[in-house]
Amino acid sequence: MASTATRLLDRLSALPSSDESILSVYLDLDPGRFPHVRDRRAELDSLLESAQRQQLEAGCRSRSERLALLRDIEHLRERLAGRDELAPPSARGLAIFCSEAAGIFEVVRLPRPVAPAVTVGRRPFIEPLIELTAAERWAALLISRRSARVFRGTRERLTEVEGALDDVHRRHAQGGWSQARFQRGIEREVEEHITASCEAIFGHFQREPFERLLIGGPSELHARAQRALHSELRRRLAGHFEIDVERSSADEVLHRALPAIEASEREHEDRALVRLREGMAPGDHASAGADEVLALLNERRVRALLISESYSEPGLVCPRCGWLTTNCDVTSCPVDHSMLERREDVAGAAIEAGLAQDAEVLVFHHRRAELADFGSIAALLRY
Repeated sequence: MASTATRLLDRLSALPSSDESILSVYLDLDPGRFPHVRDRRAELDSLLESAQRQQLEAGCRSRSERLALLRDIEHLRERLAGRDELAPPSARGLAIFCSEAAGIFEVVRLPRPVAPAVTVGRRPFIEPLIELTAAERWAALLISRRSARVFRGTRERLTEVEGALDDVHRRHAQGGWSQARFQRGIEREVEEHITASCEAIFGHFQREPFERLLIGGPSELHARAQRALHSELRRRLAGHFEIDVERSSADEVLHRALPAIEASEREHEDRALVRLREGMAPGDHASAGADEVLALLNERRVRALLISESYSEPGLVCPRCGWLTTNCDVTSCPVDHSMLERREDVAGAAIEAGLAQDAEVLVFHHRRAELADFGSIAALLRY
């Protein structure tokens, strides 16, 4: 995982449980719900007041801890005092982690909206960030006879990361032998342009891998571009779509790409369901339901985690080793005897555990009803 958010996630996940409290805040910047900066500031104020009230009501913090929290809240307010901080371009949410005593202040721009949330704990609250980074990473190569553009992102948002306009001559309407030679020269230049564009996107892949690739542009160039792709990218190619390469906005690119993305997702989910059904026979390598899957994640036996995007389950998490359970009667971790932390939803922690053991994490968007027959969470096992 190499994006800004995933690099931060790796760093935050590696932080040991601390004696210092860490303030974690998630802001929803969806313009449909919070269109104006004043609305977003009211959202932030409400969350911070809630954090302060919860700590006072809990009565489990020392006076020095409560003063530290008040300093963190004031620090956060100061850092987000300007208009630009609550209206970042291309962001639909913010994740903020703040602890002056622990030397932490991180602001992450998120590509899609998140549920507003605030927590104060010994570790940063990273579950919503985990769910975002678990989304399948896509790339789109837009290519015409003279232009190429590269977009990257998820099913929620694609962002342009590179654009180029090659000096490829346009076709001429004149005839004659000289014109035929001229046309052959143009086609050589177009072929060189396609090859260079495919080499460029392979360079992007080498620097920061993605799971799936789409080709967009005039339909007559799709096959030529596909042939020019590196074999590793041809293996990841999920489809094609027609689009005006030079003039289309990022929103239009996503709109045109989405049918191919959704078709690929449905196919992937269907294959996973087949493997799940085959593996559910006694003694086979699959399991379903929250209790079974969390226990297998604790044993690091999960090869693929299948989870519905709407899945939610209360439970407990060990703040030190990440041990998980839905049994809310348990008080301490059986591994390191730490006091367990109660979570309203352990879905994010389950995804974090899967990623930590290099399991494939497949979030179901389309076949949720079928996965619901297995409790909306299931696992394919290593052994």
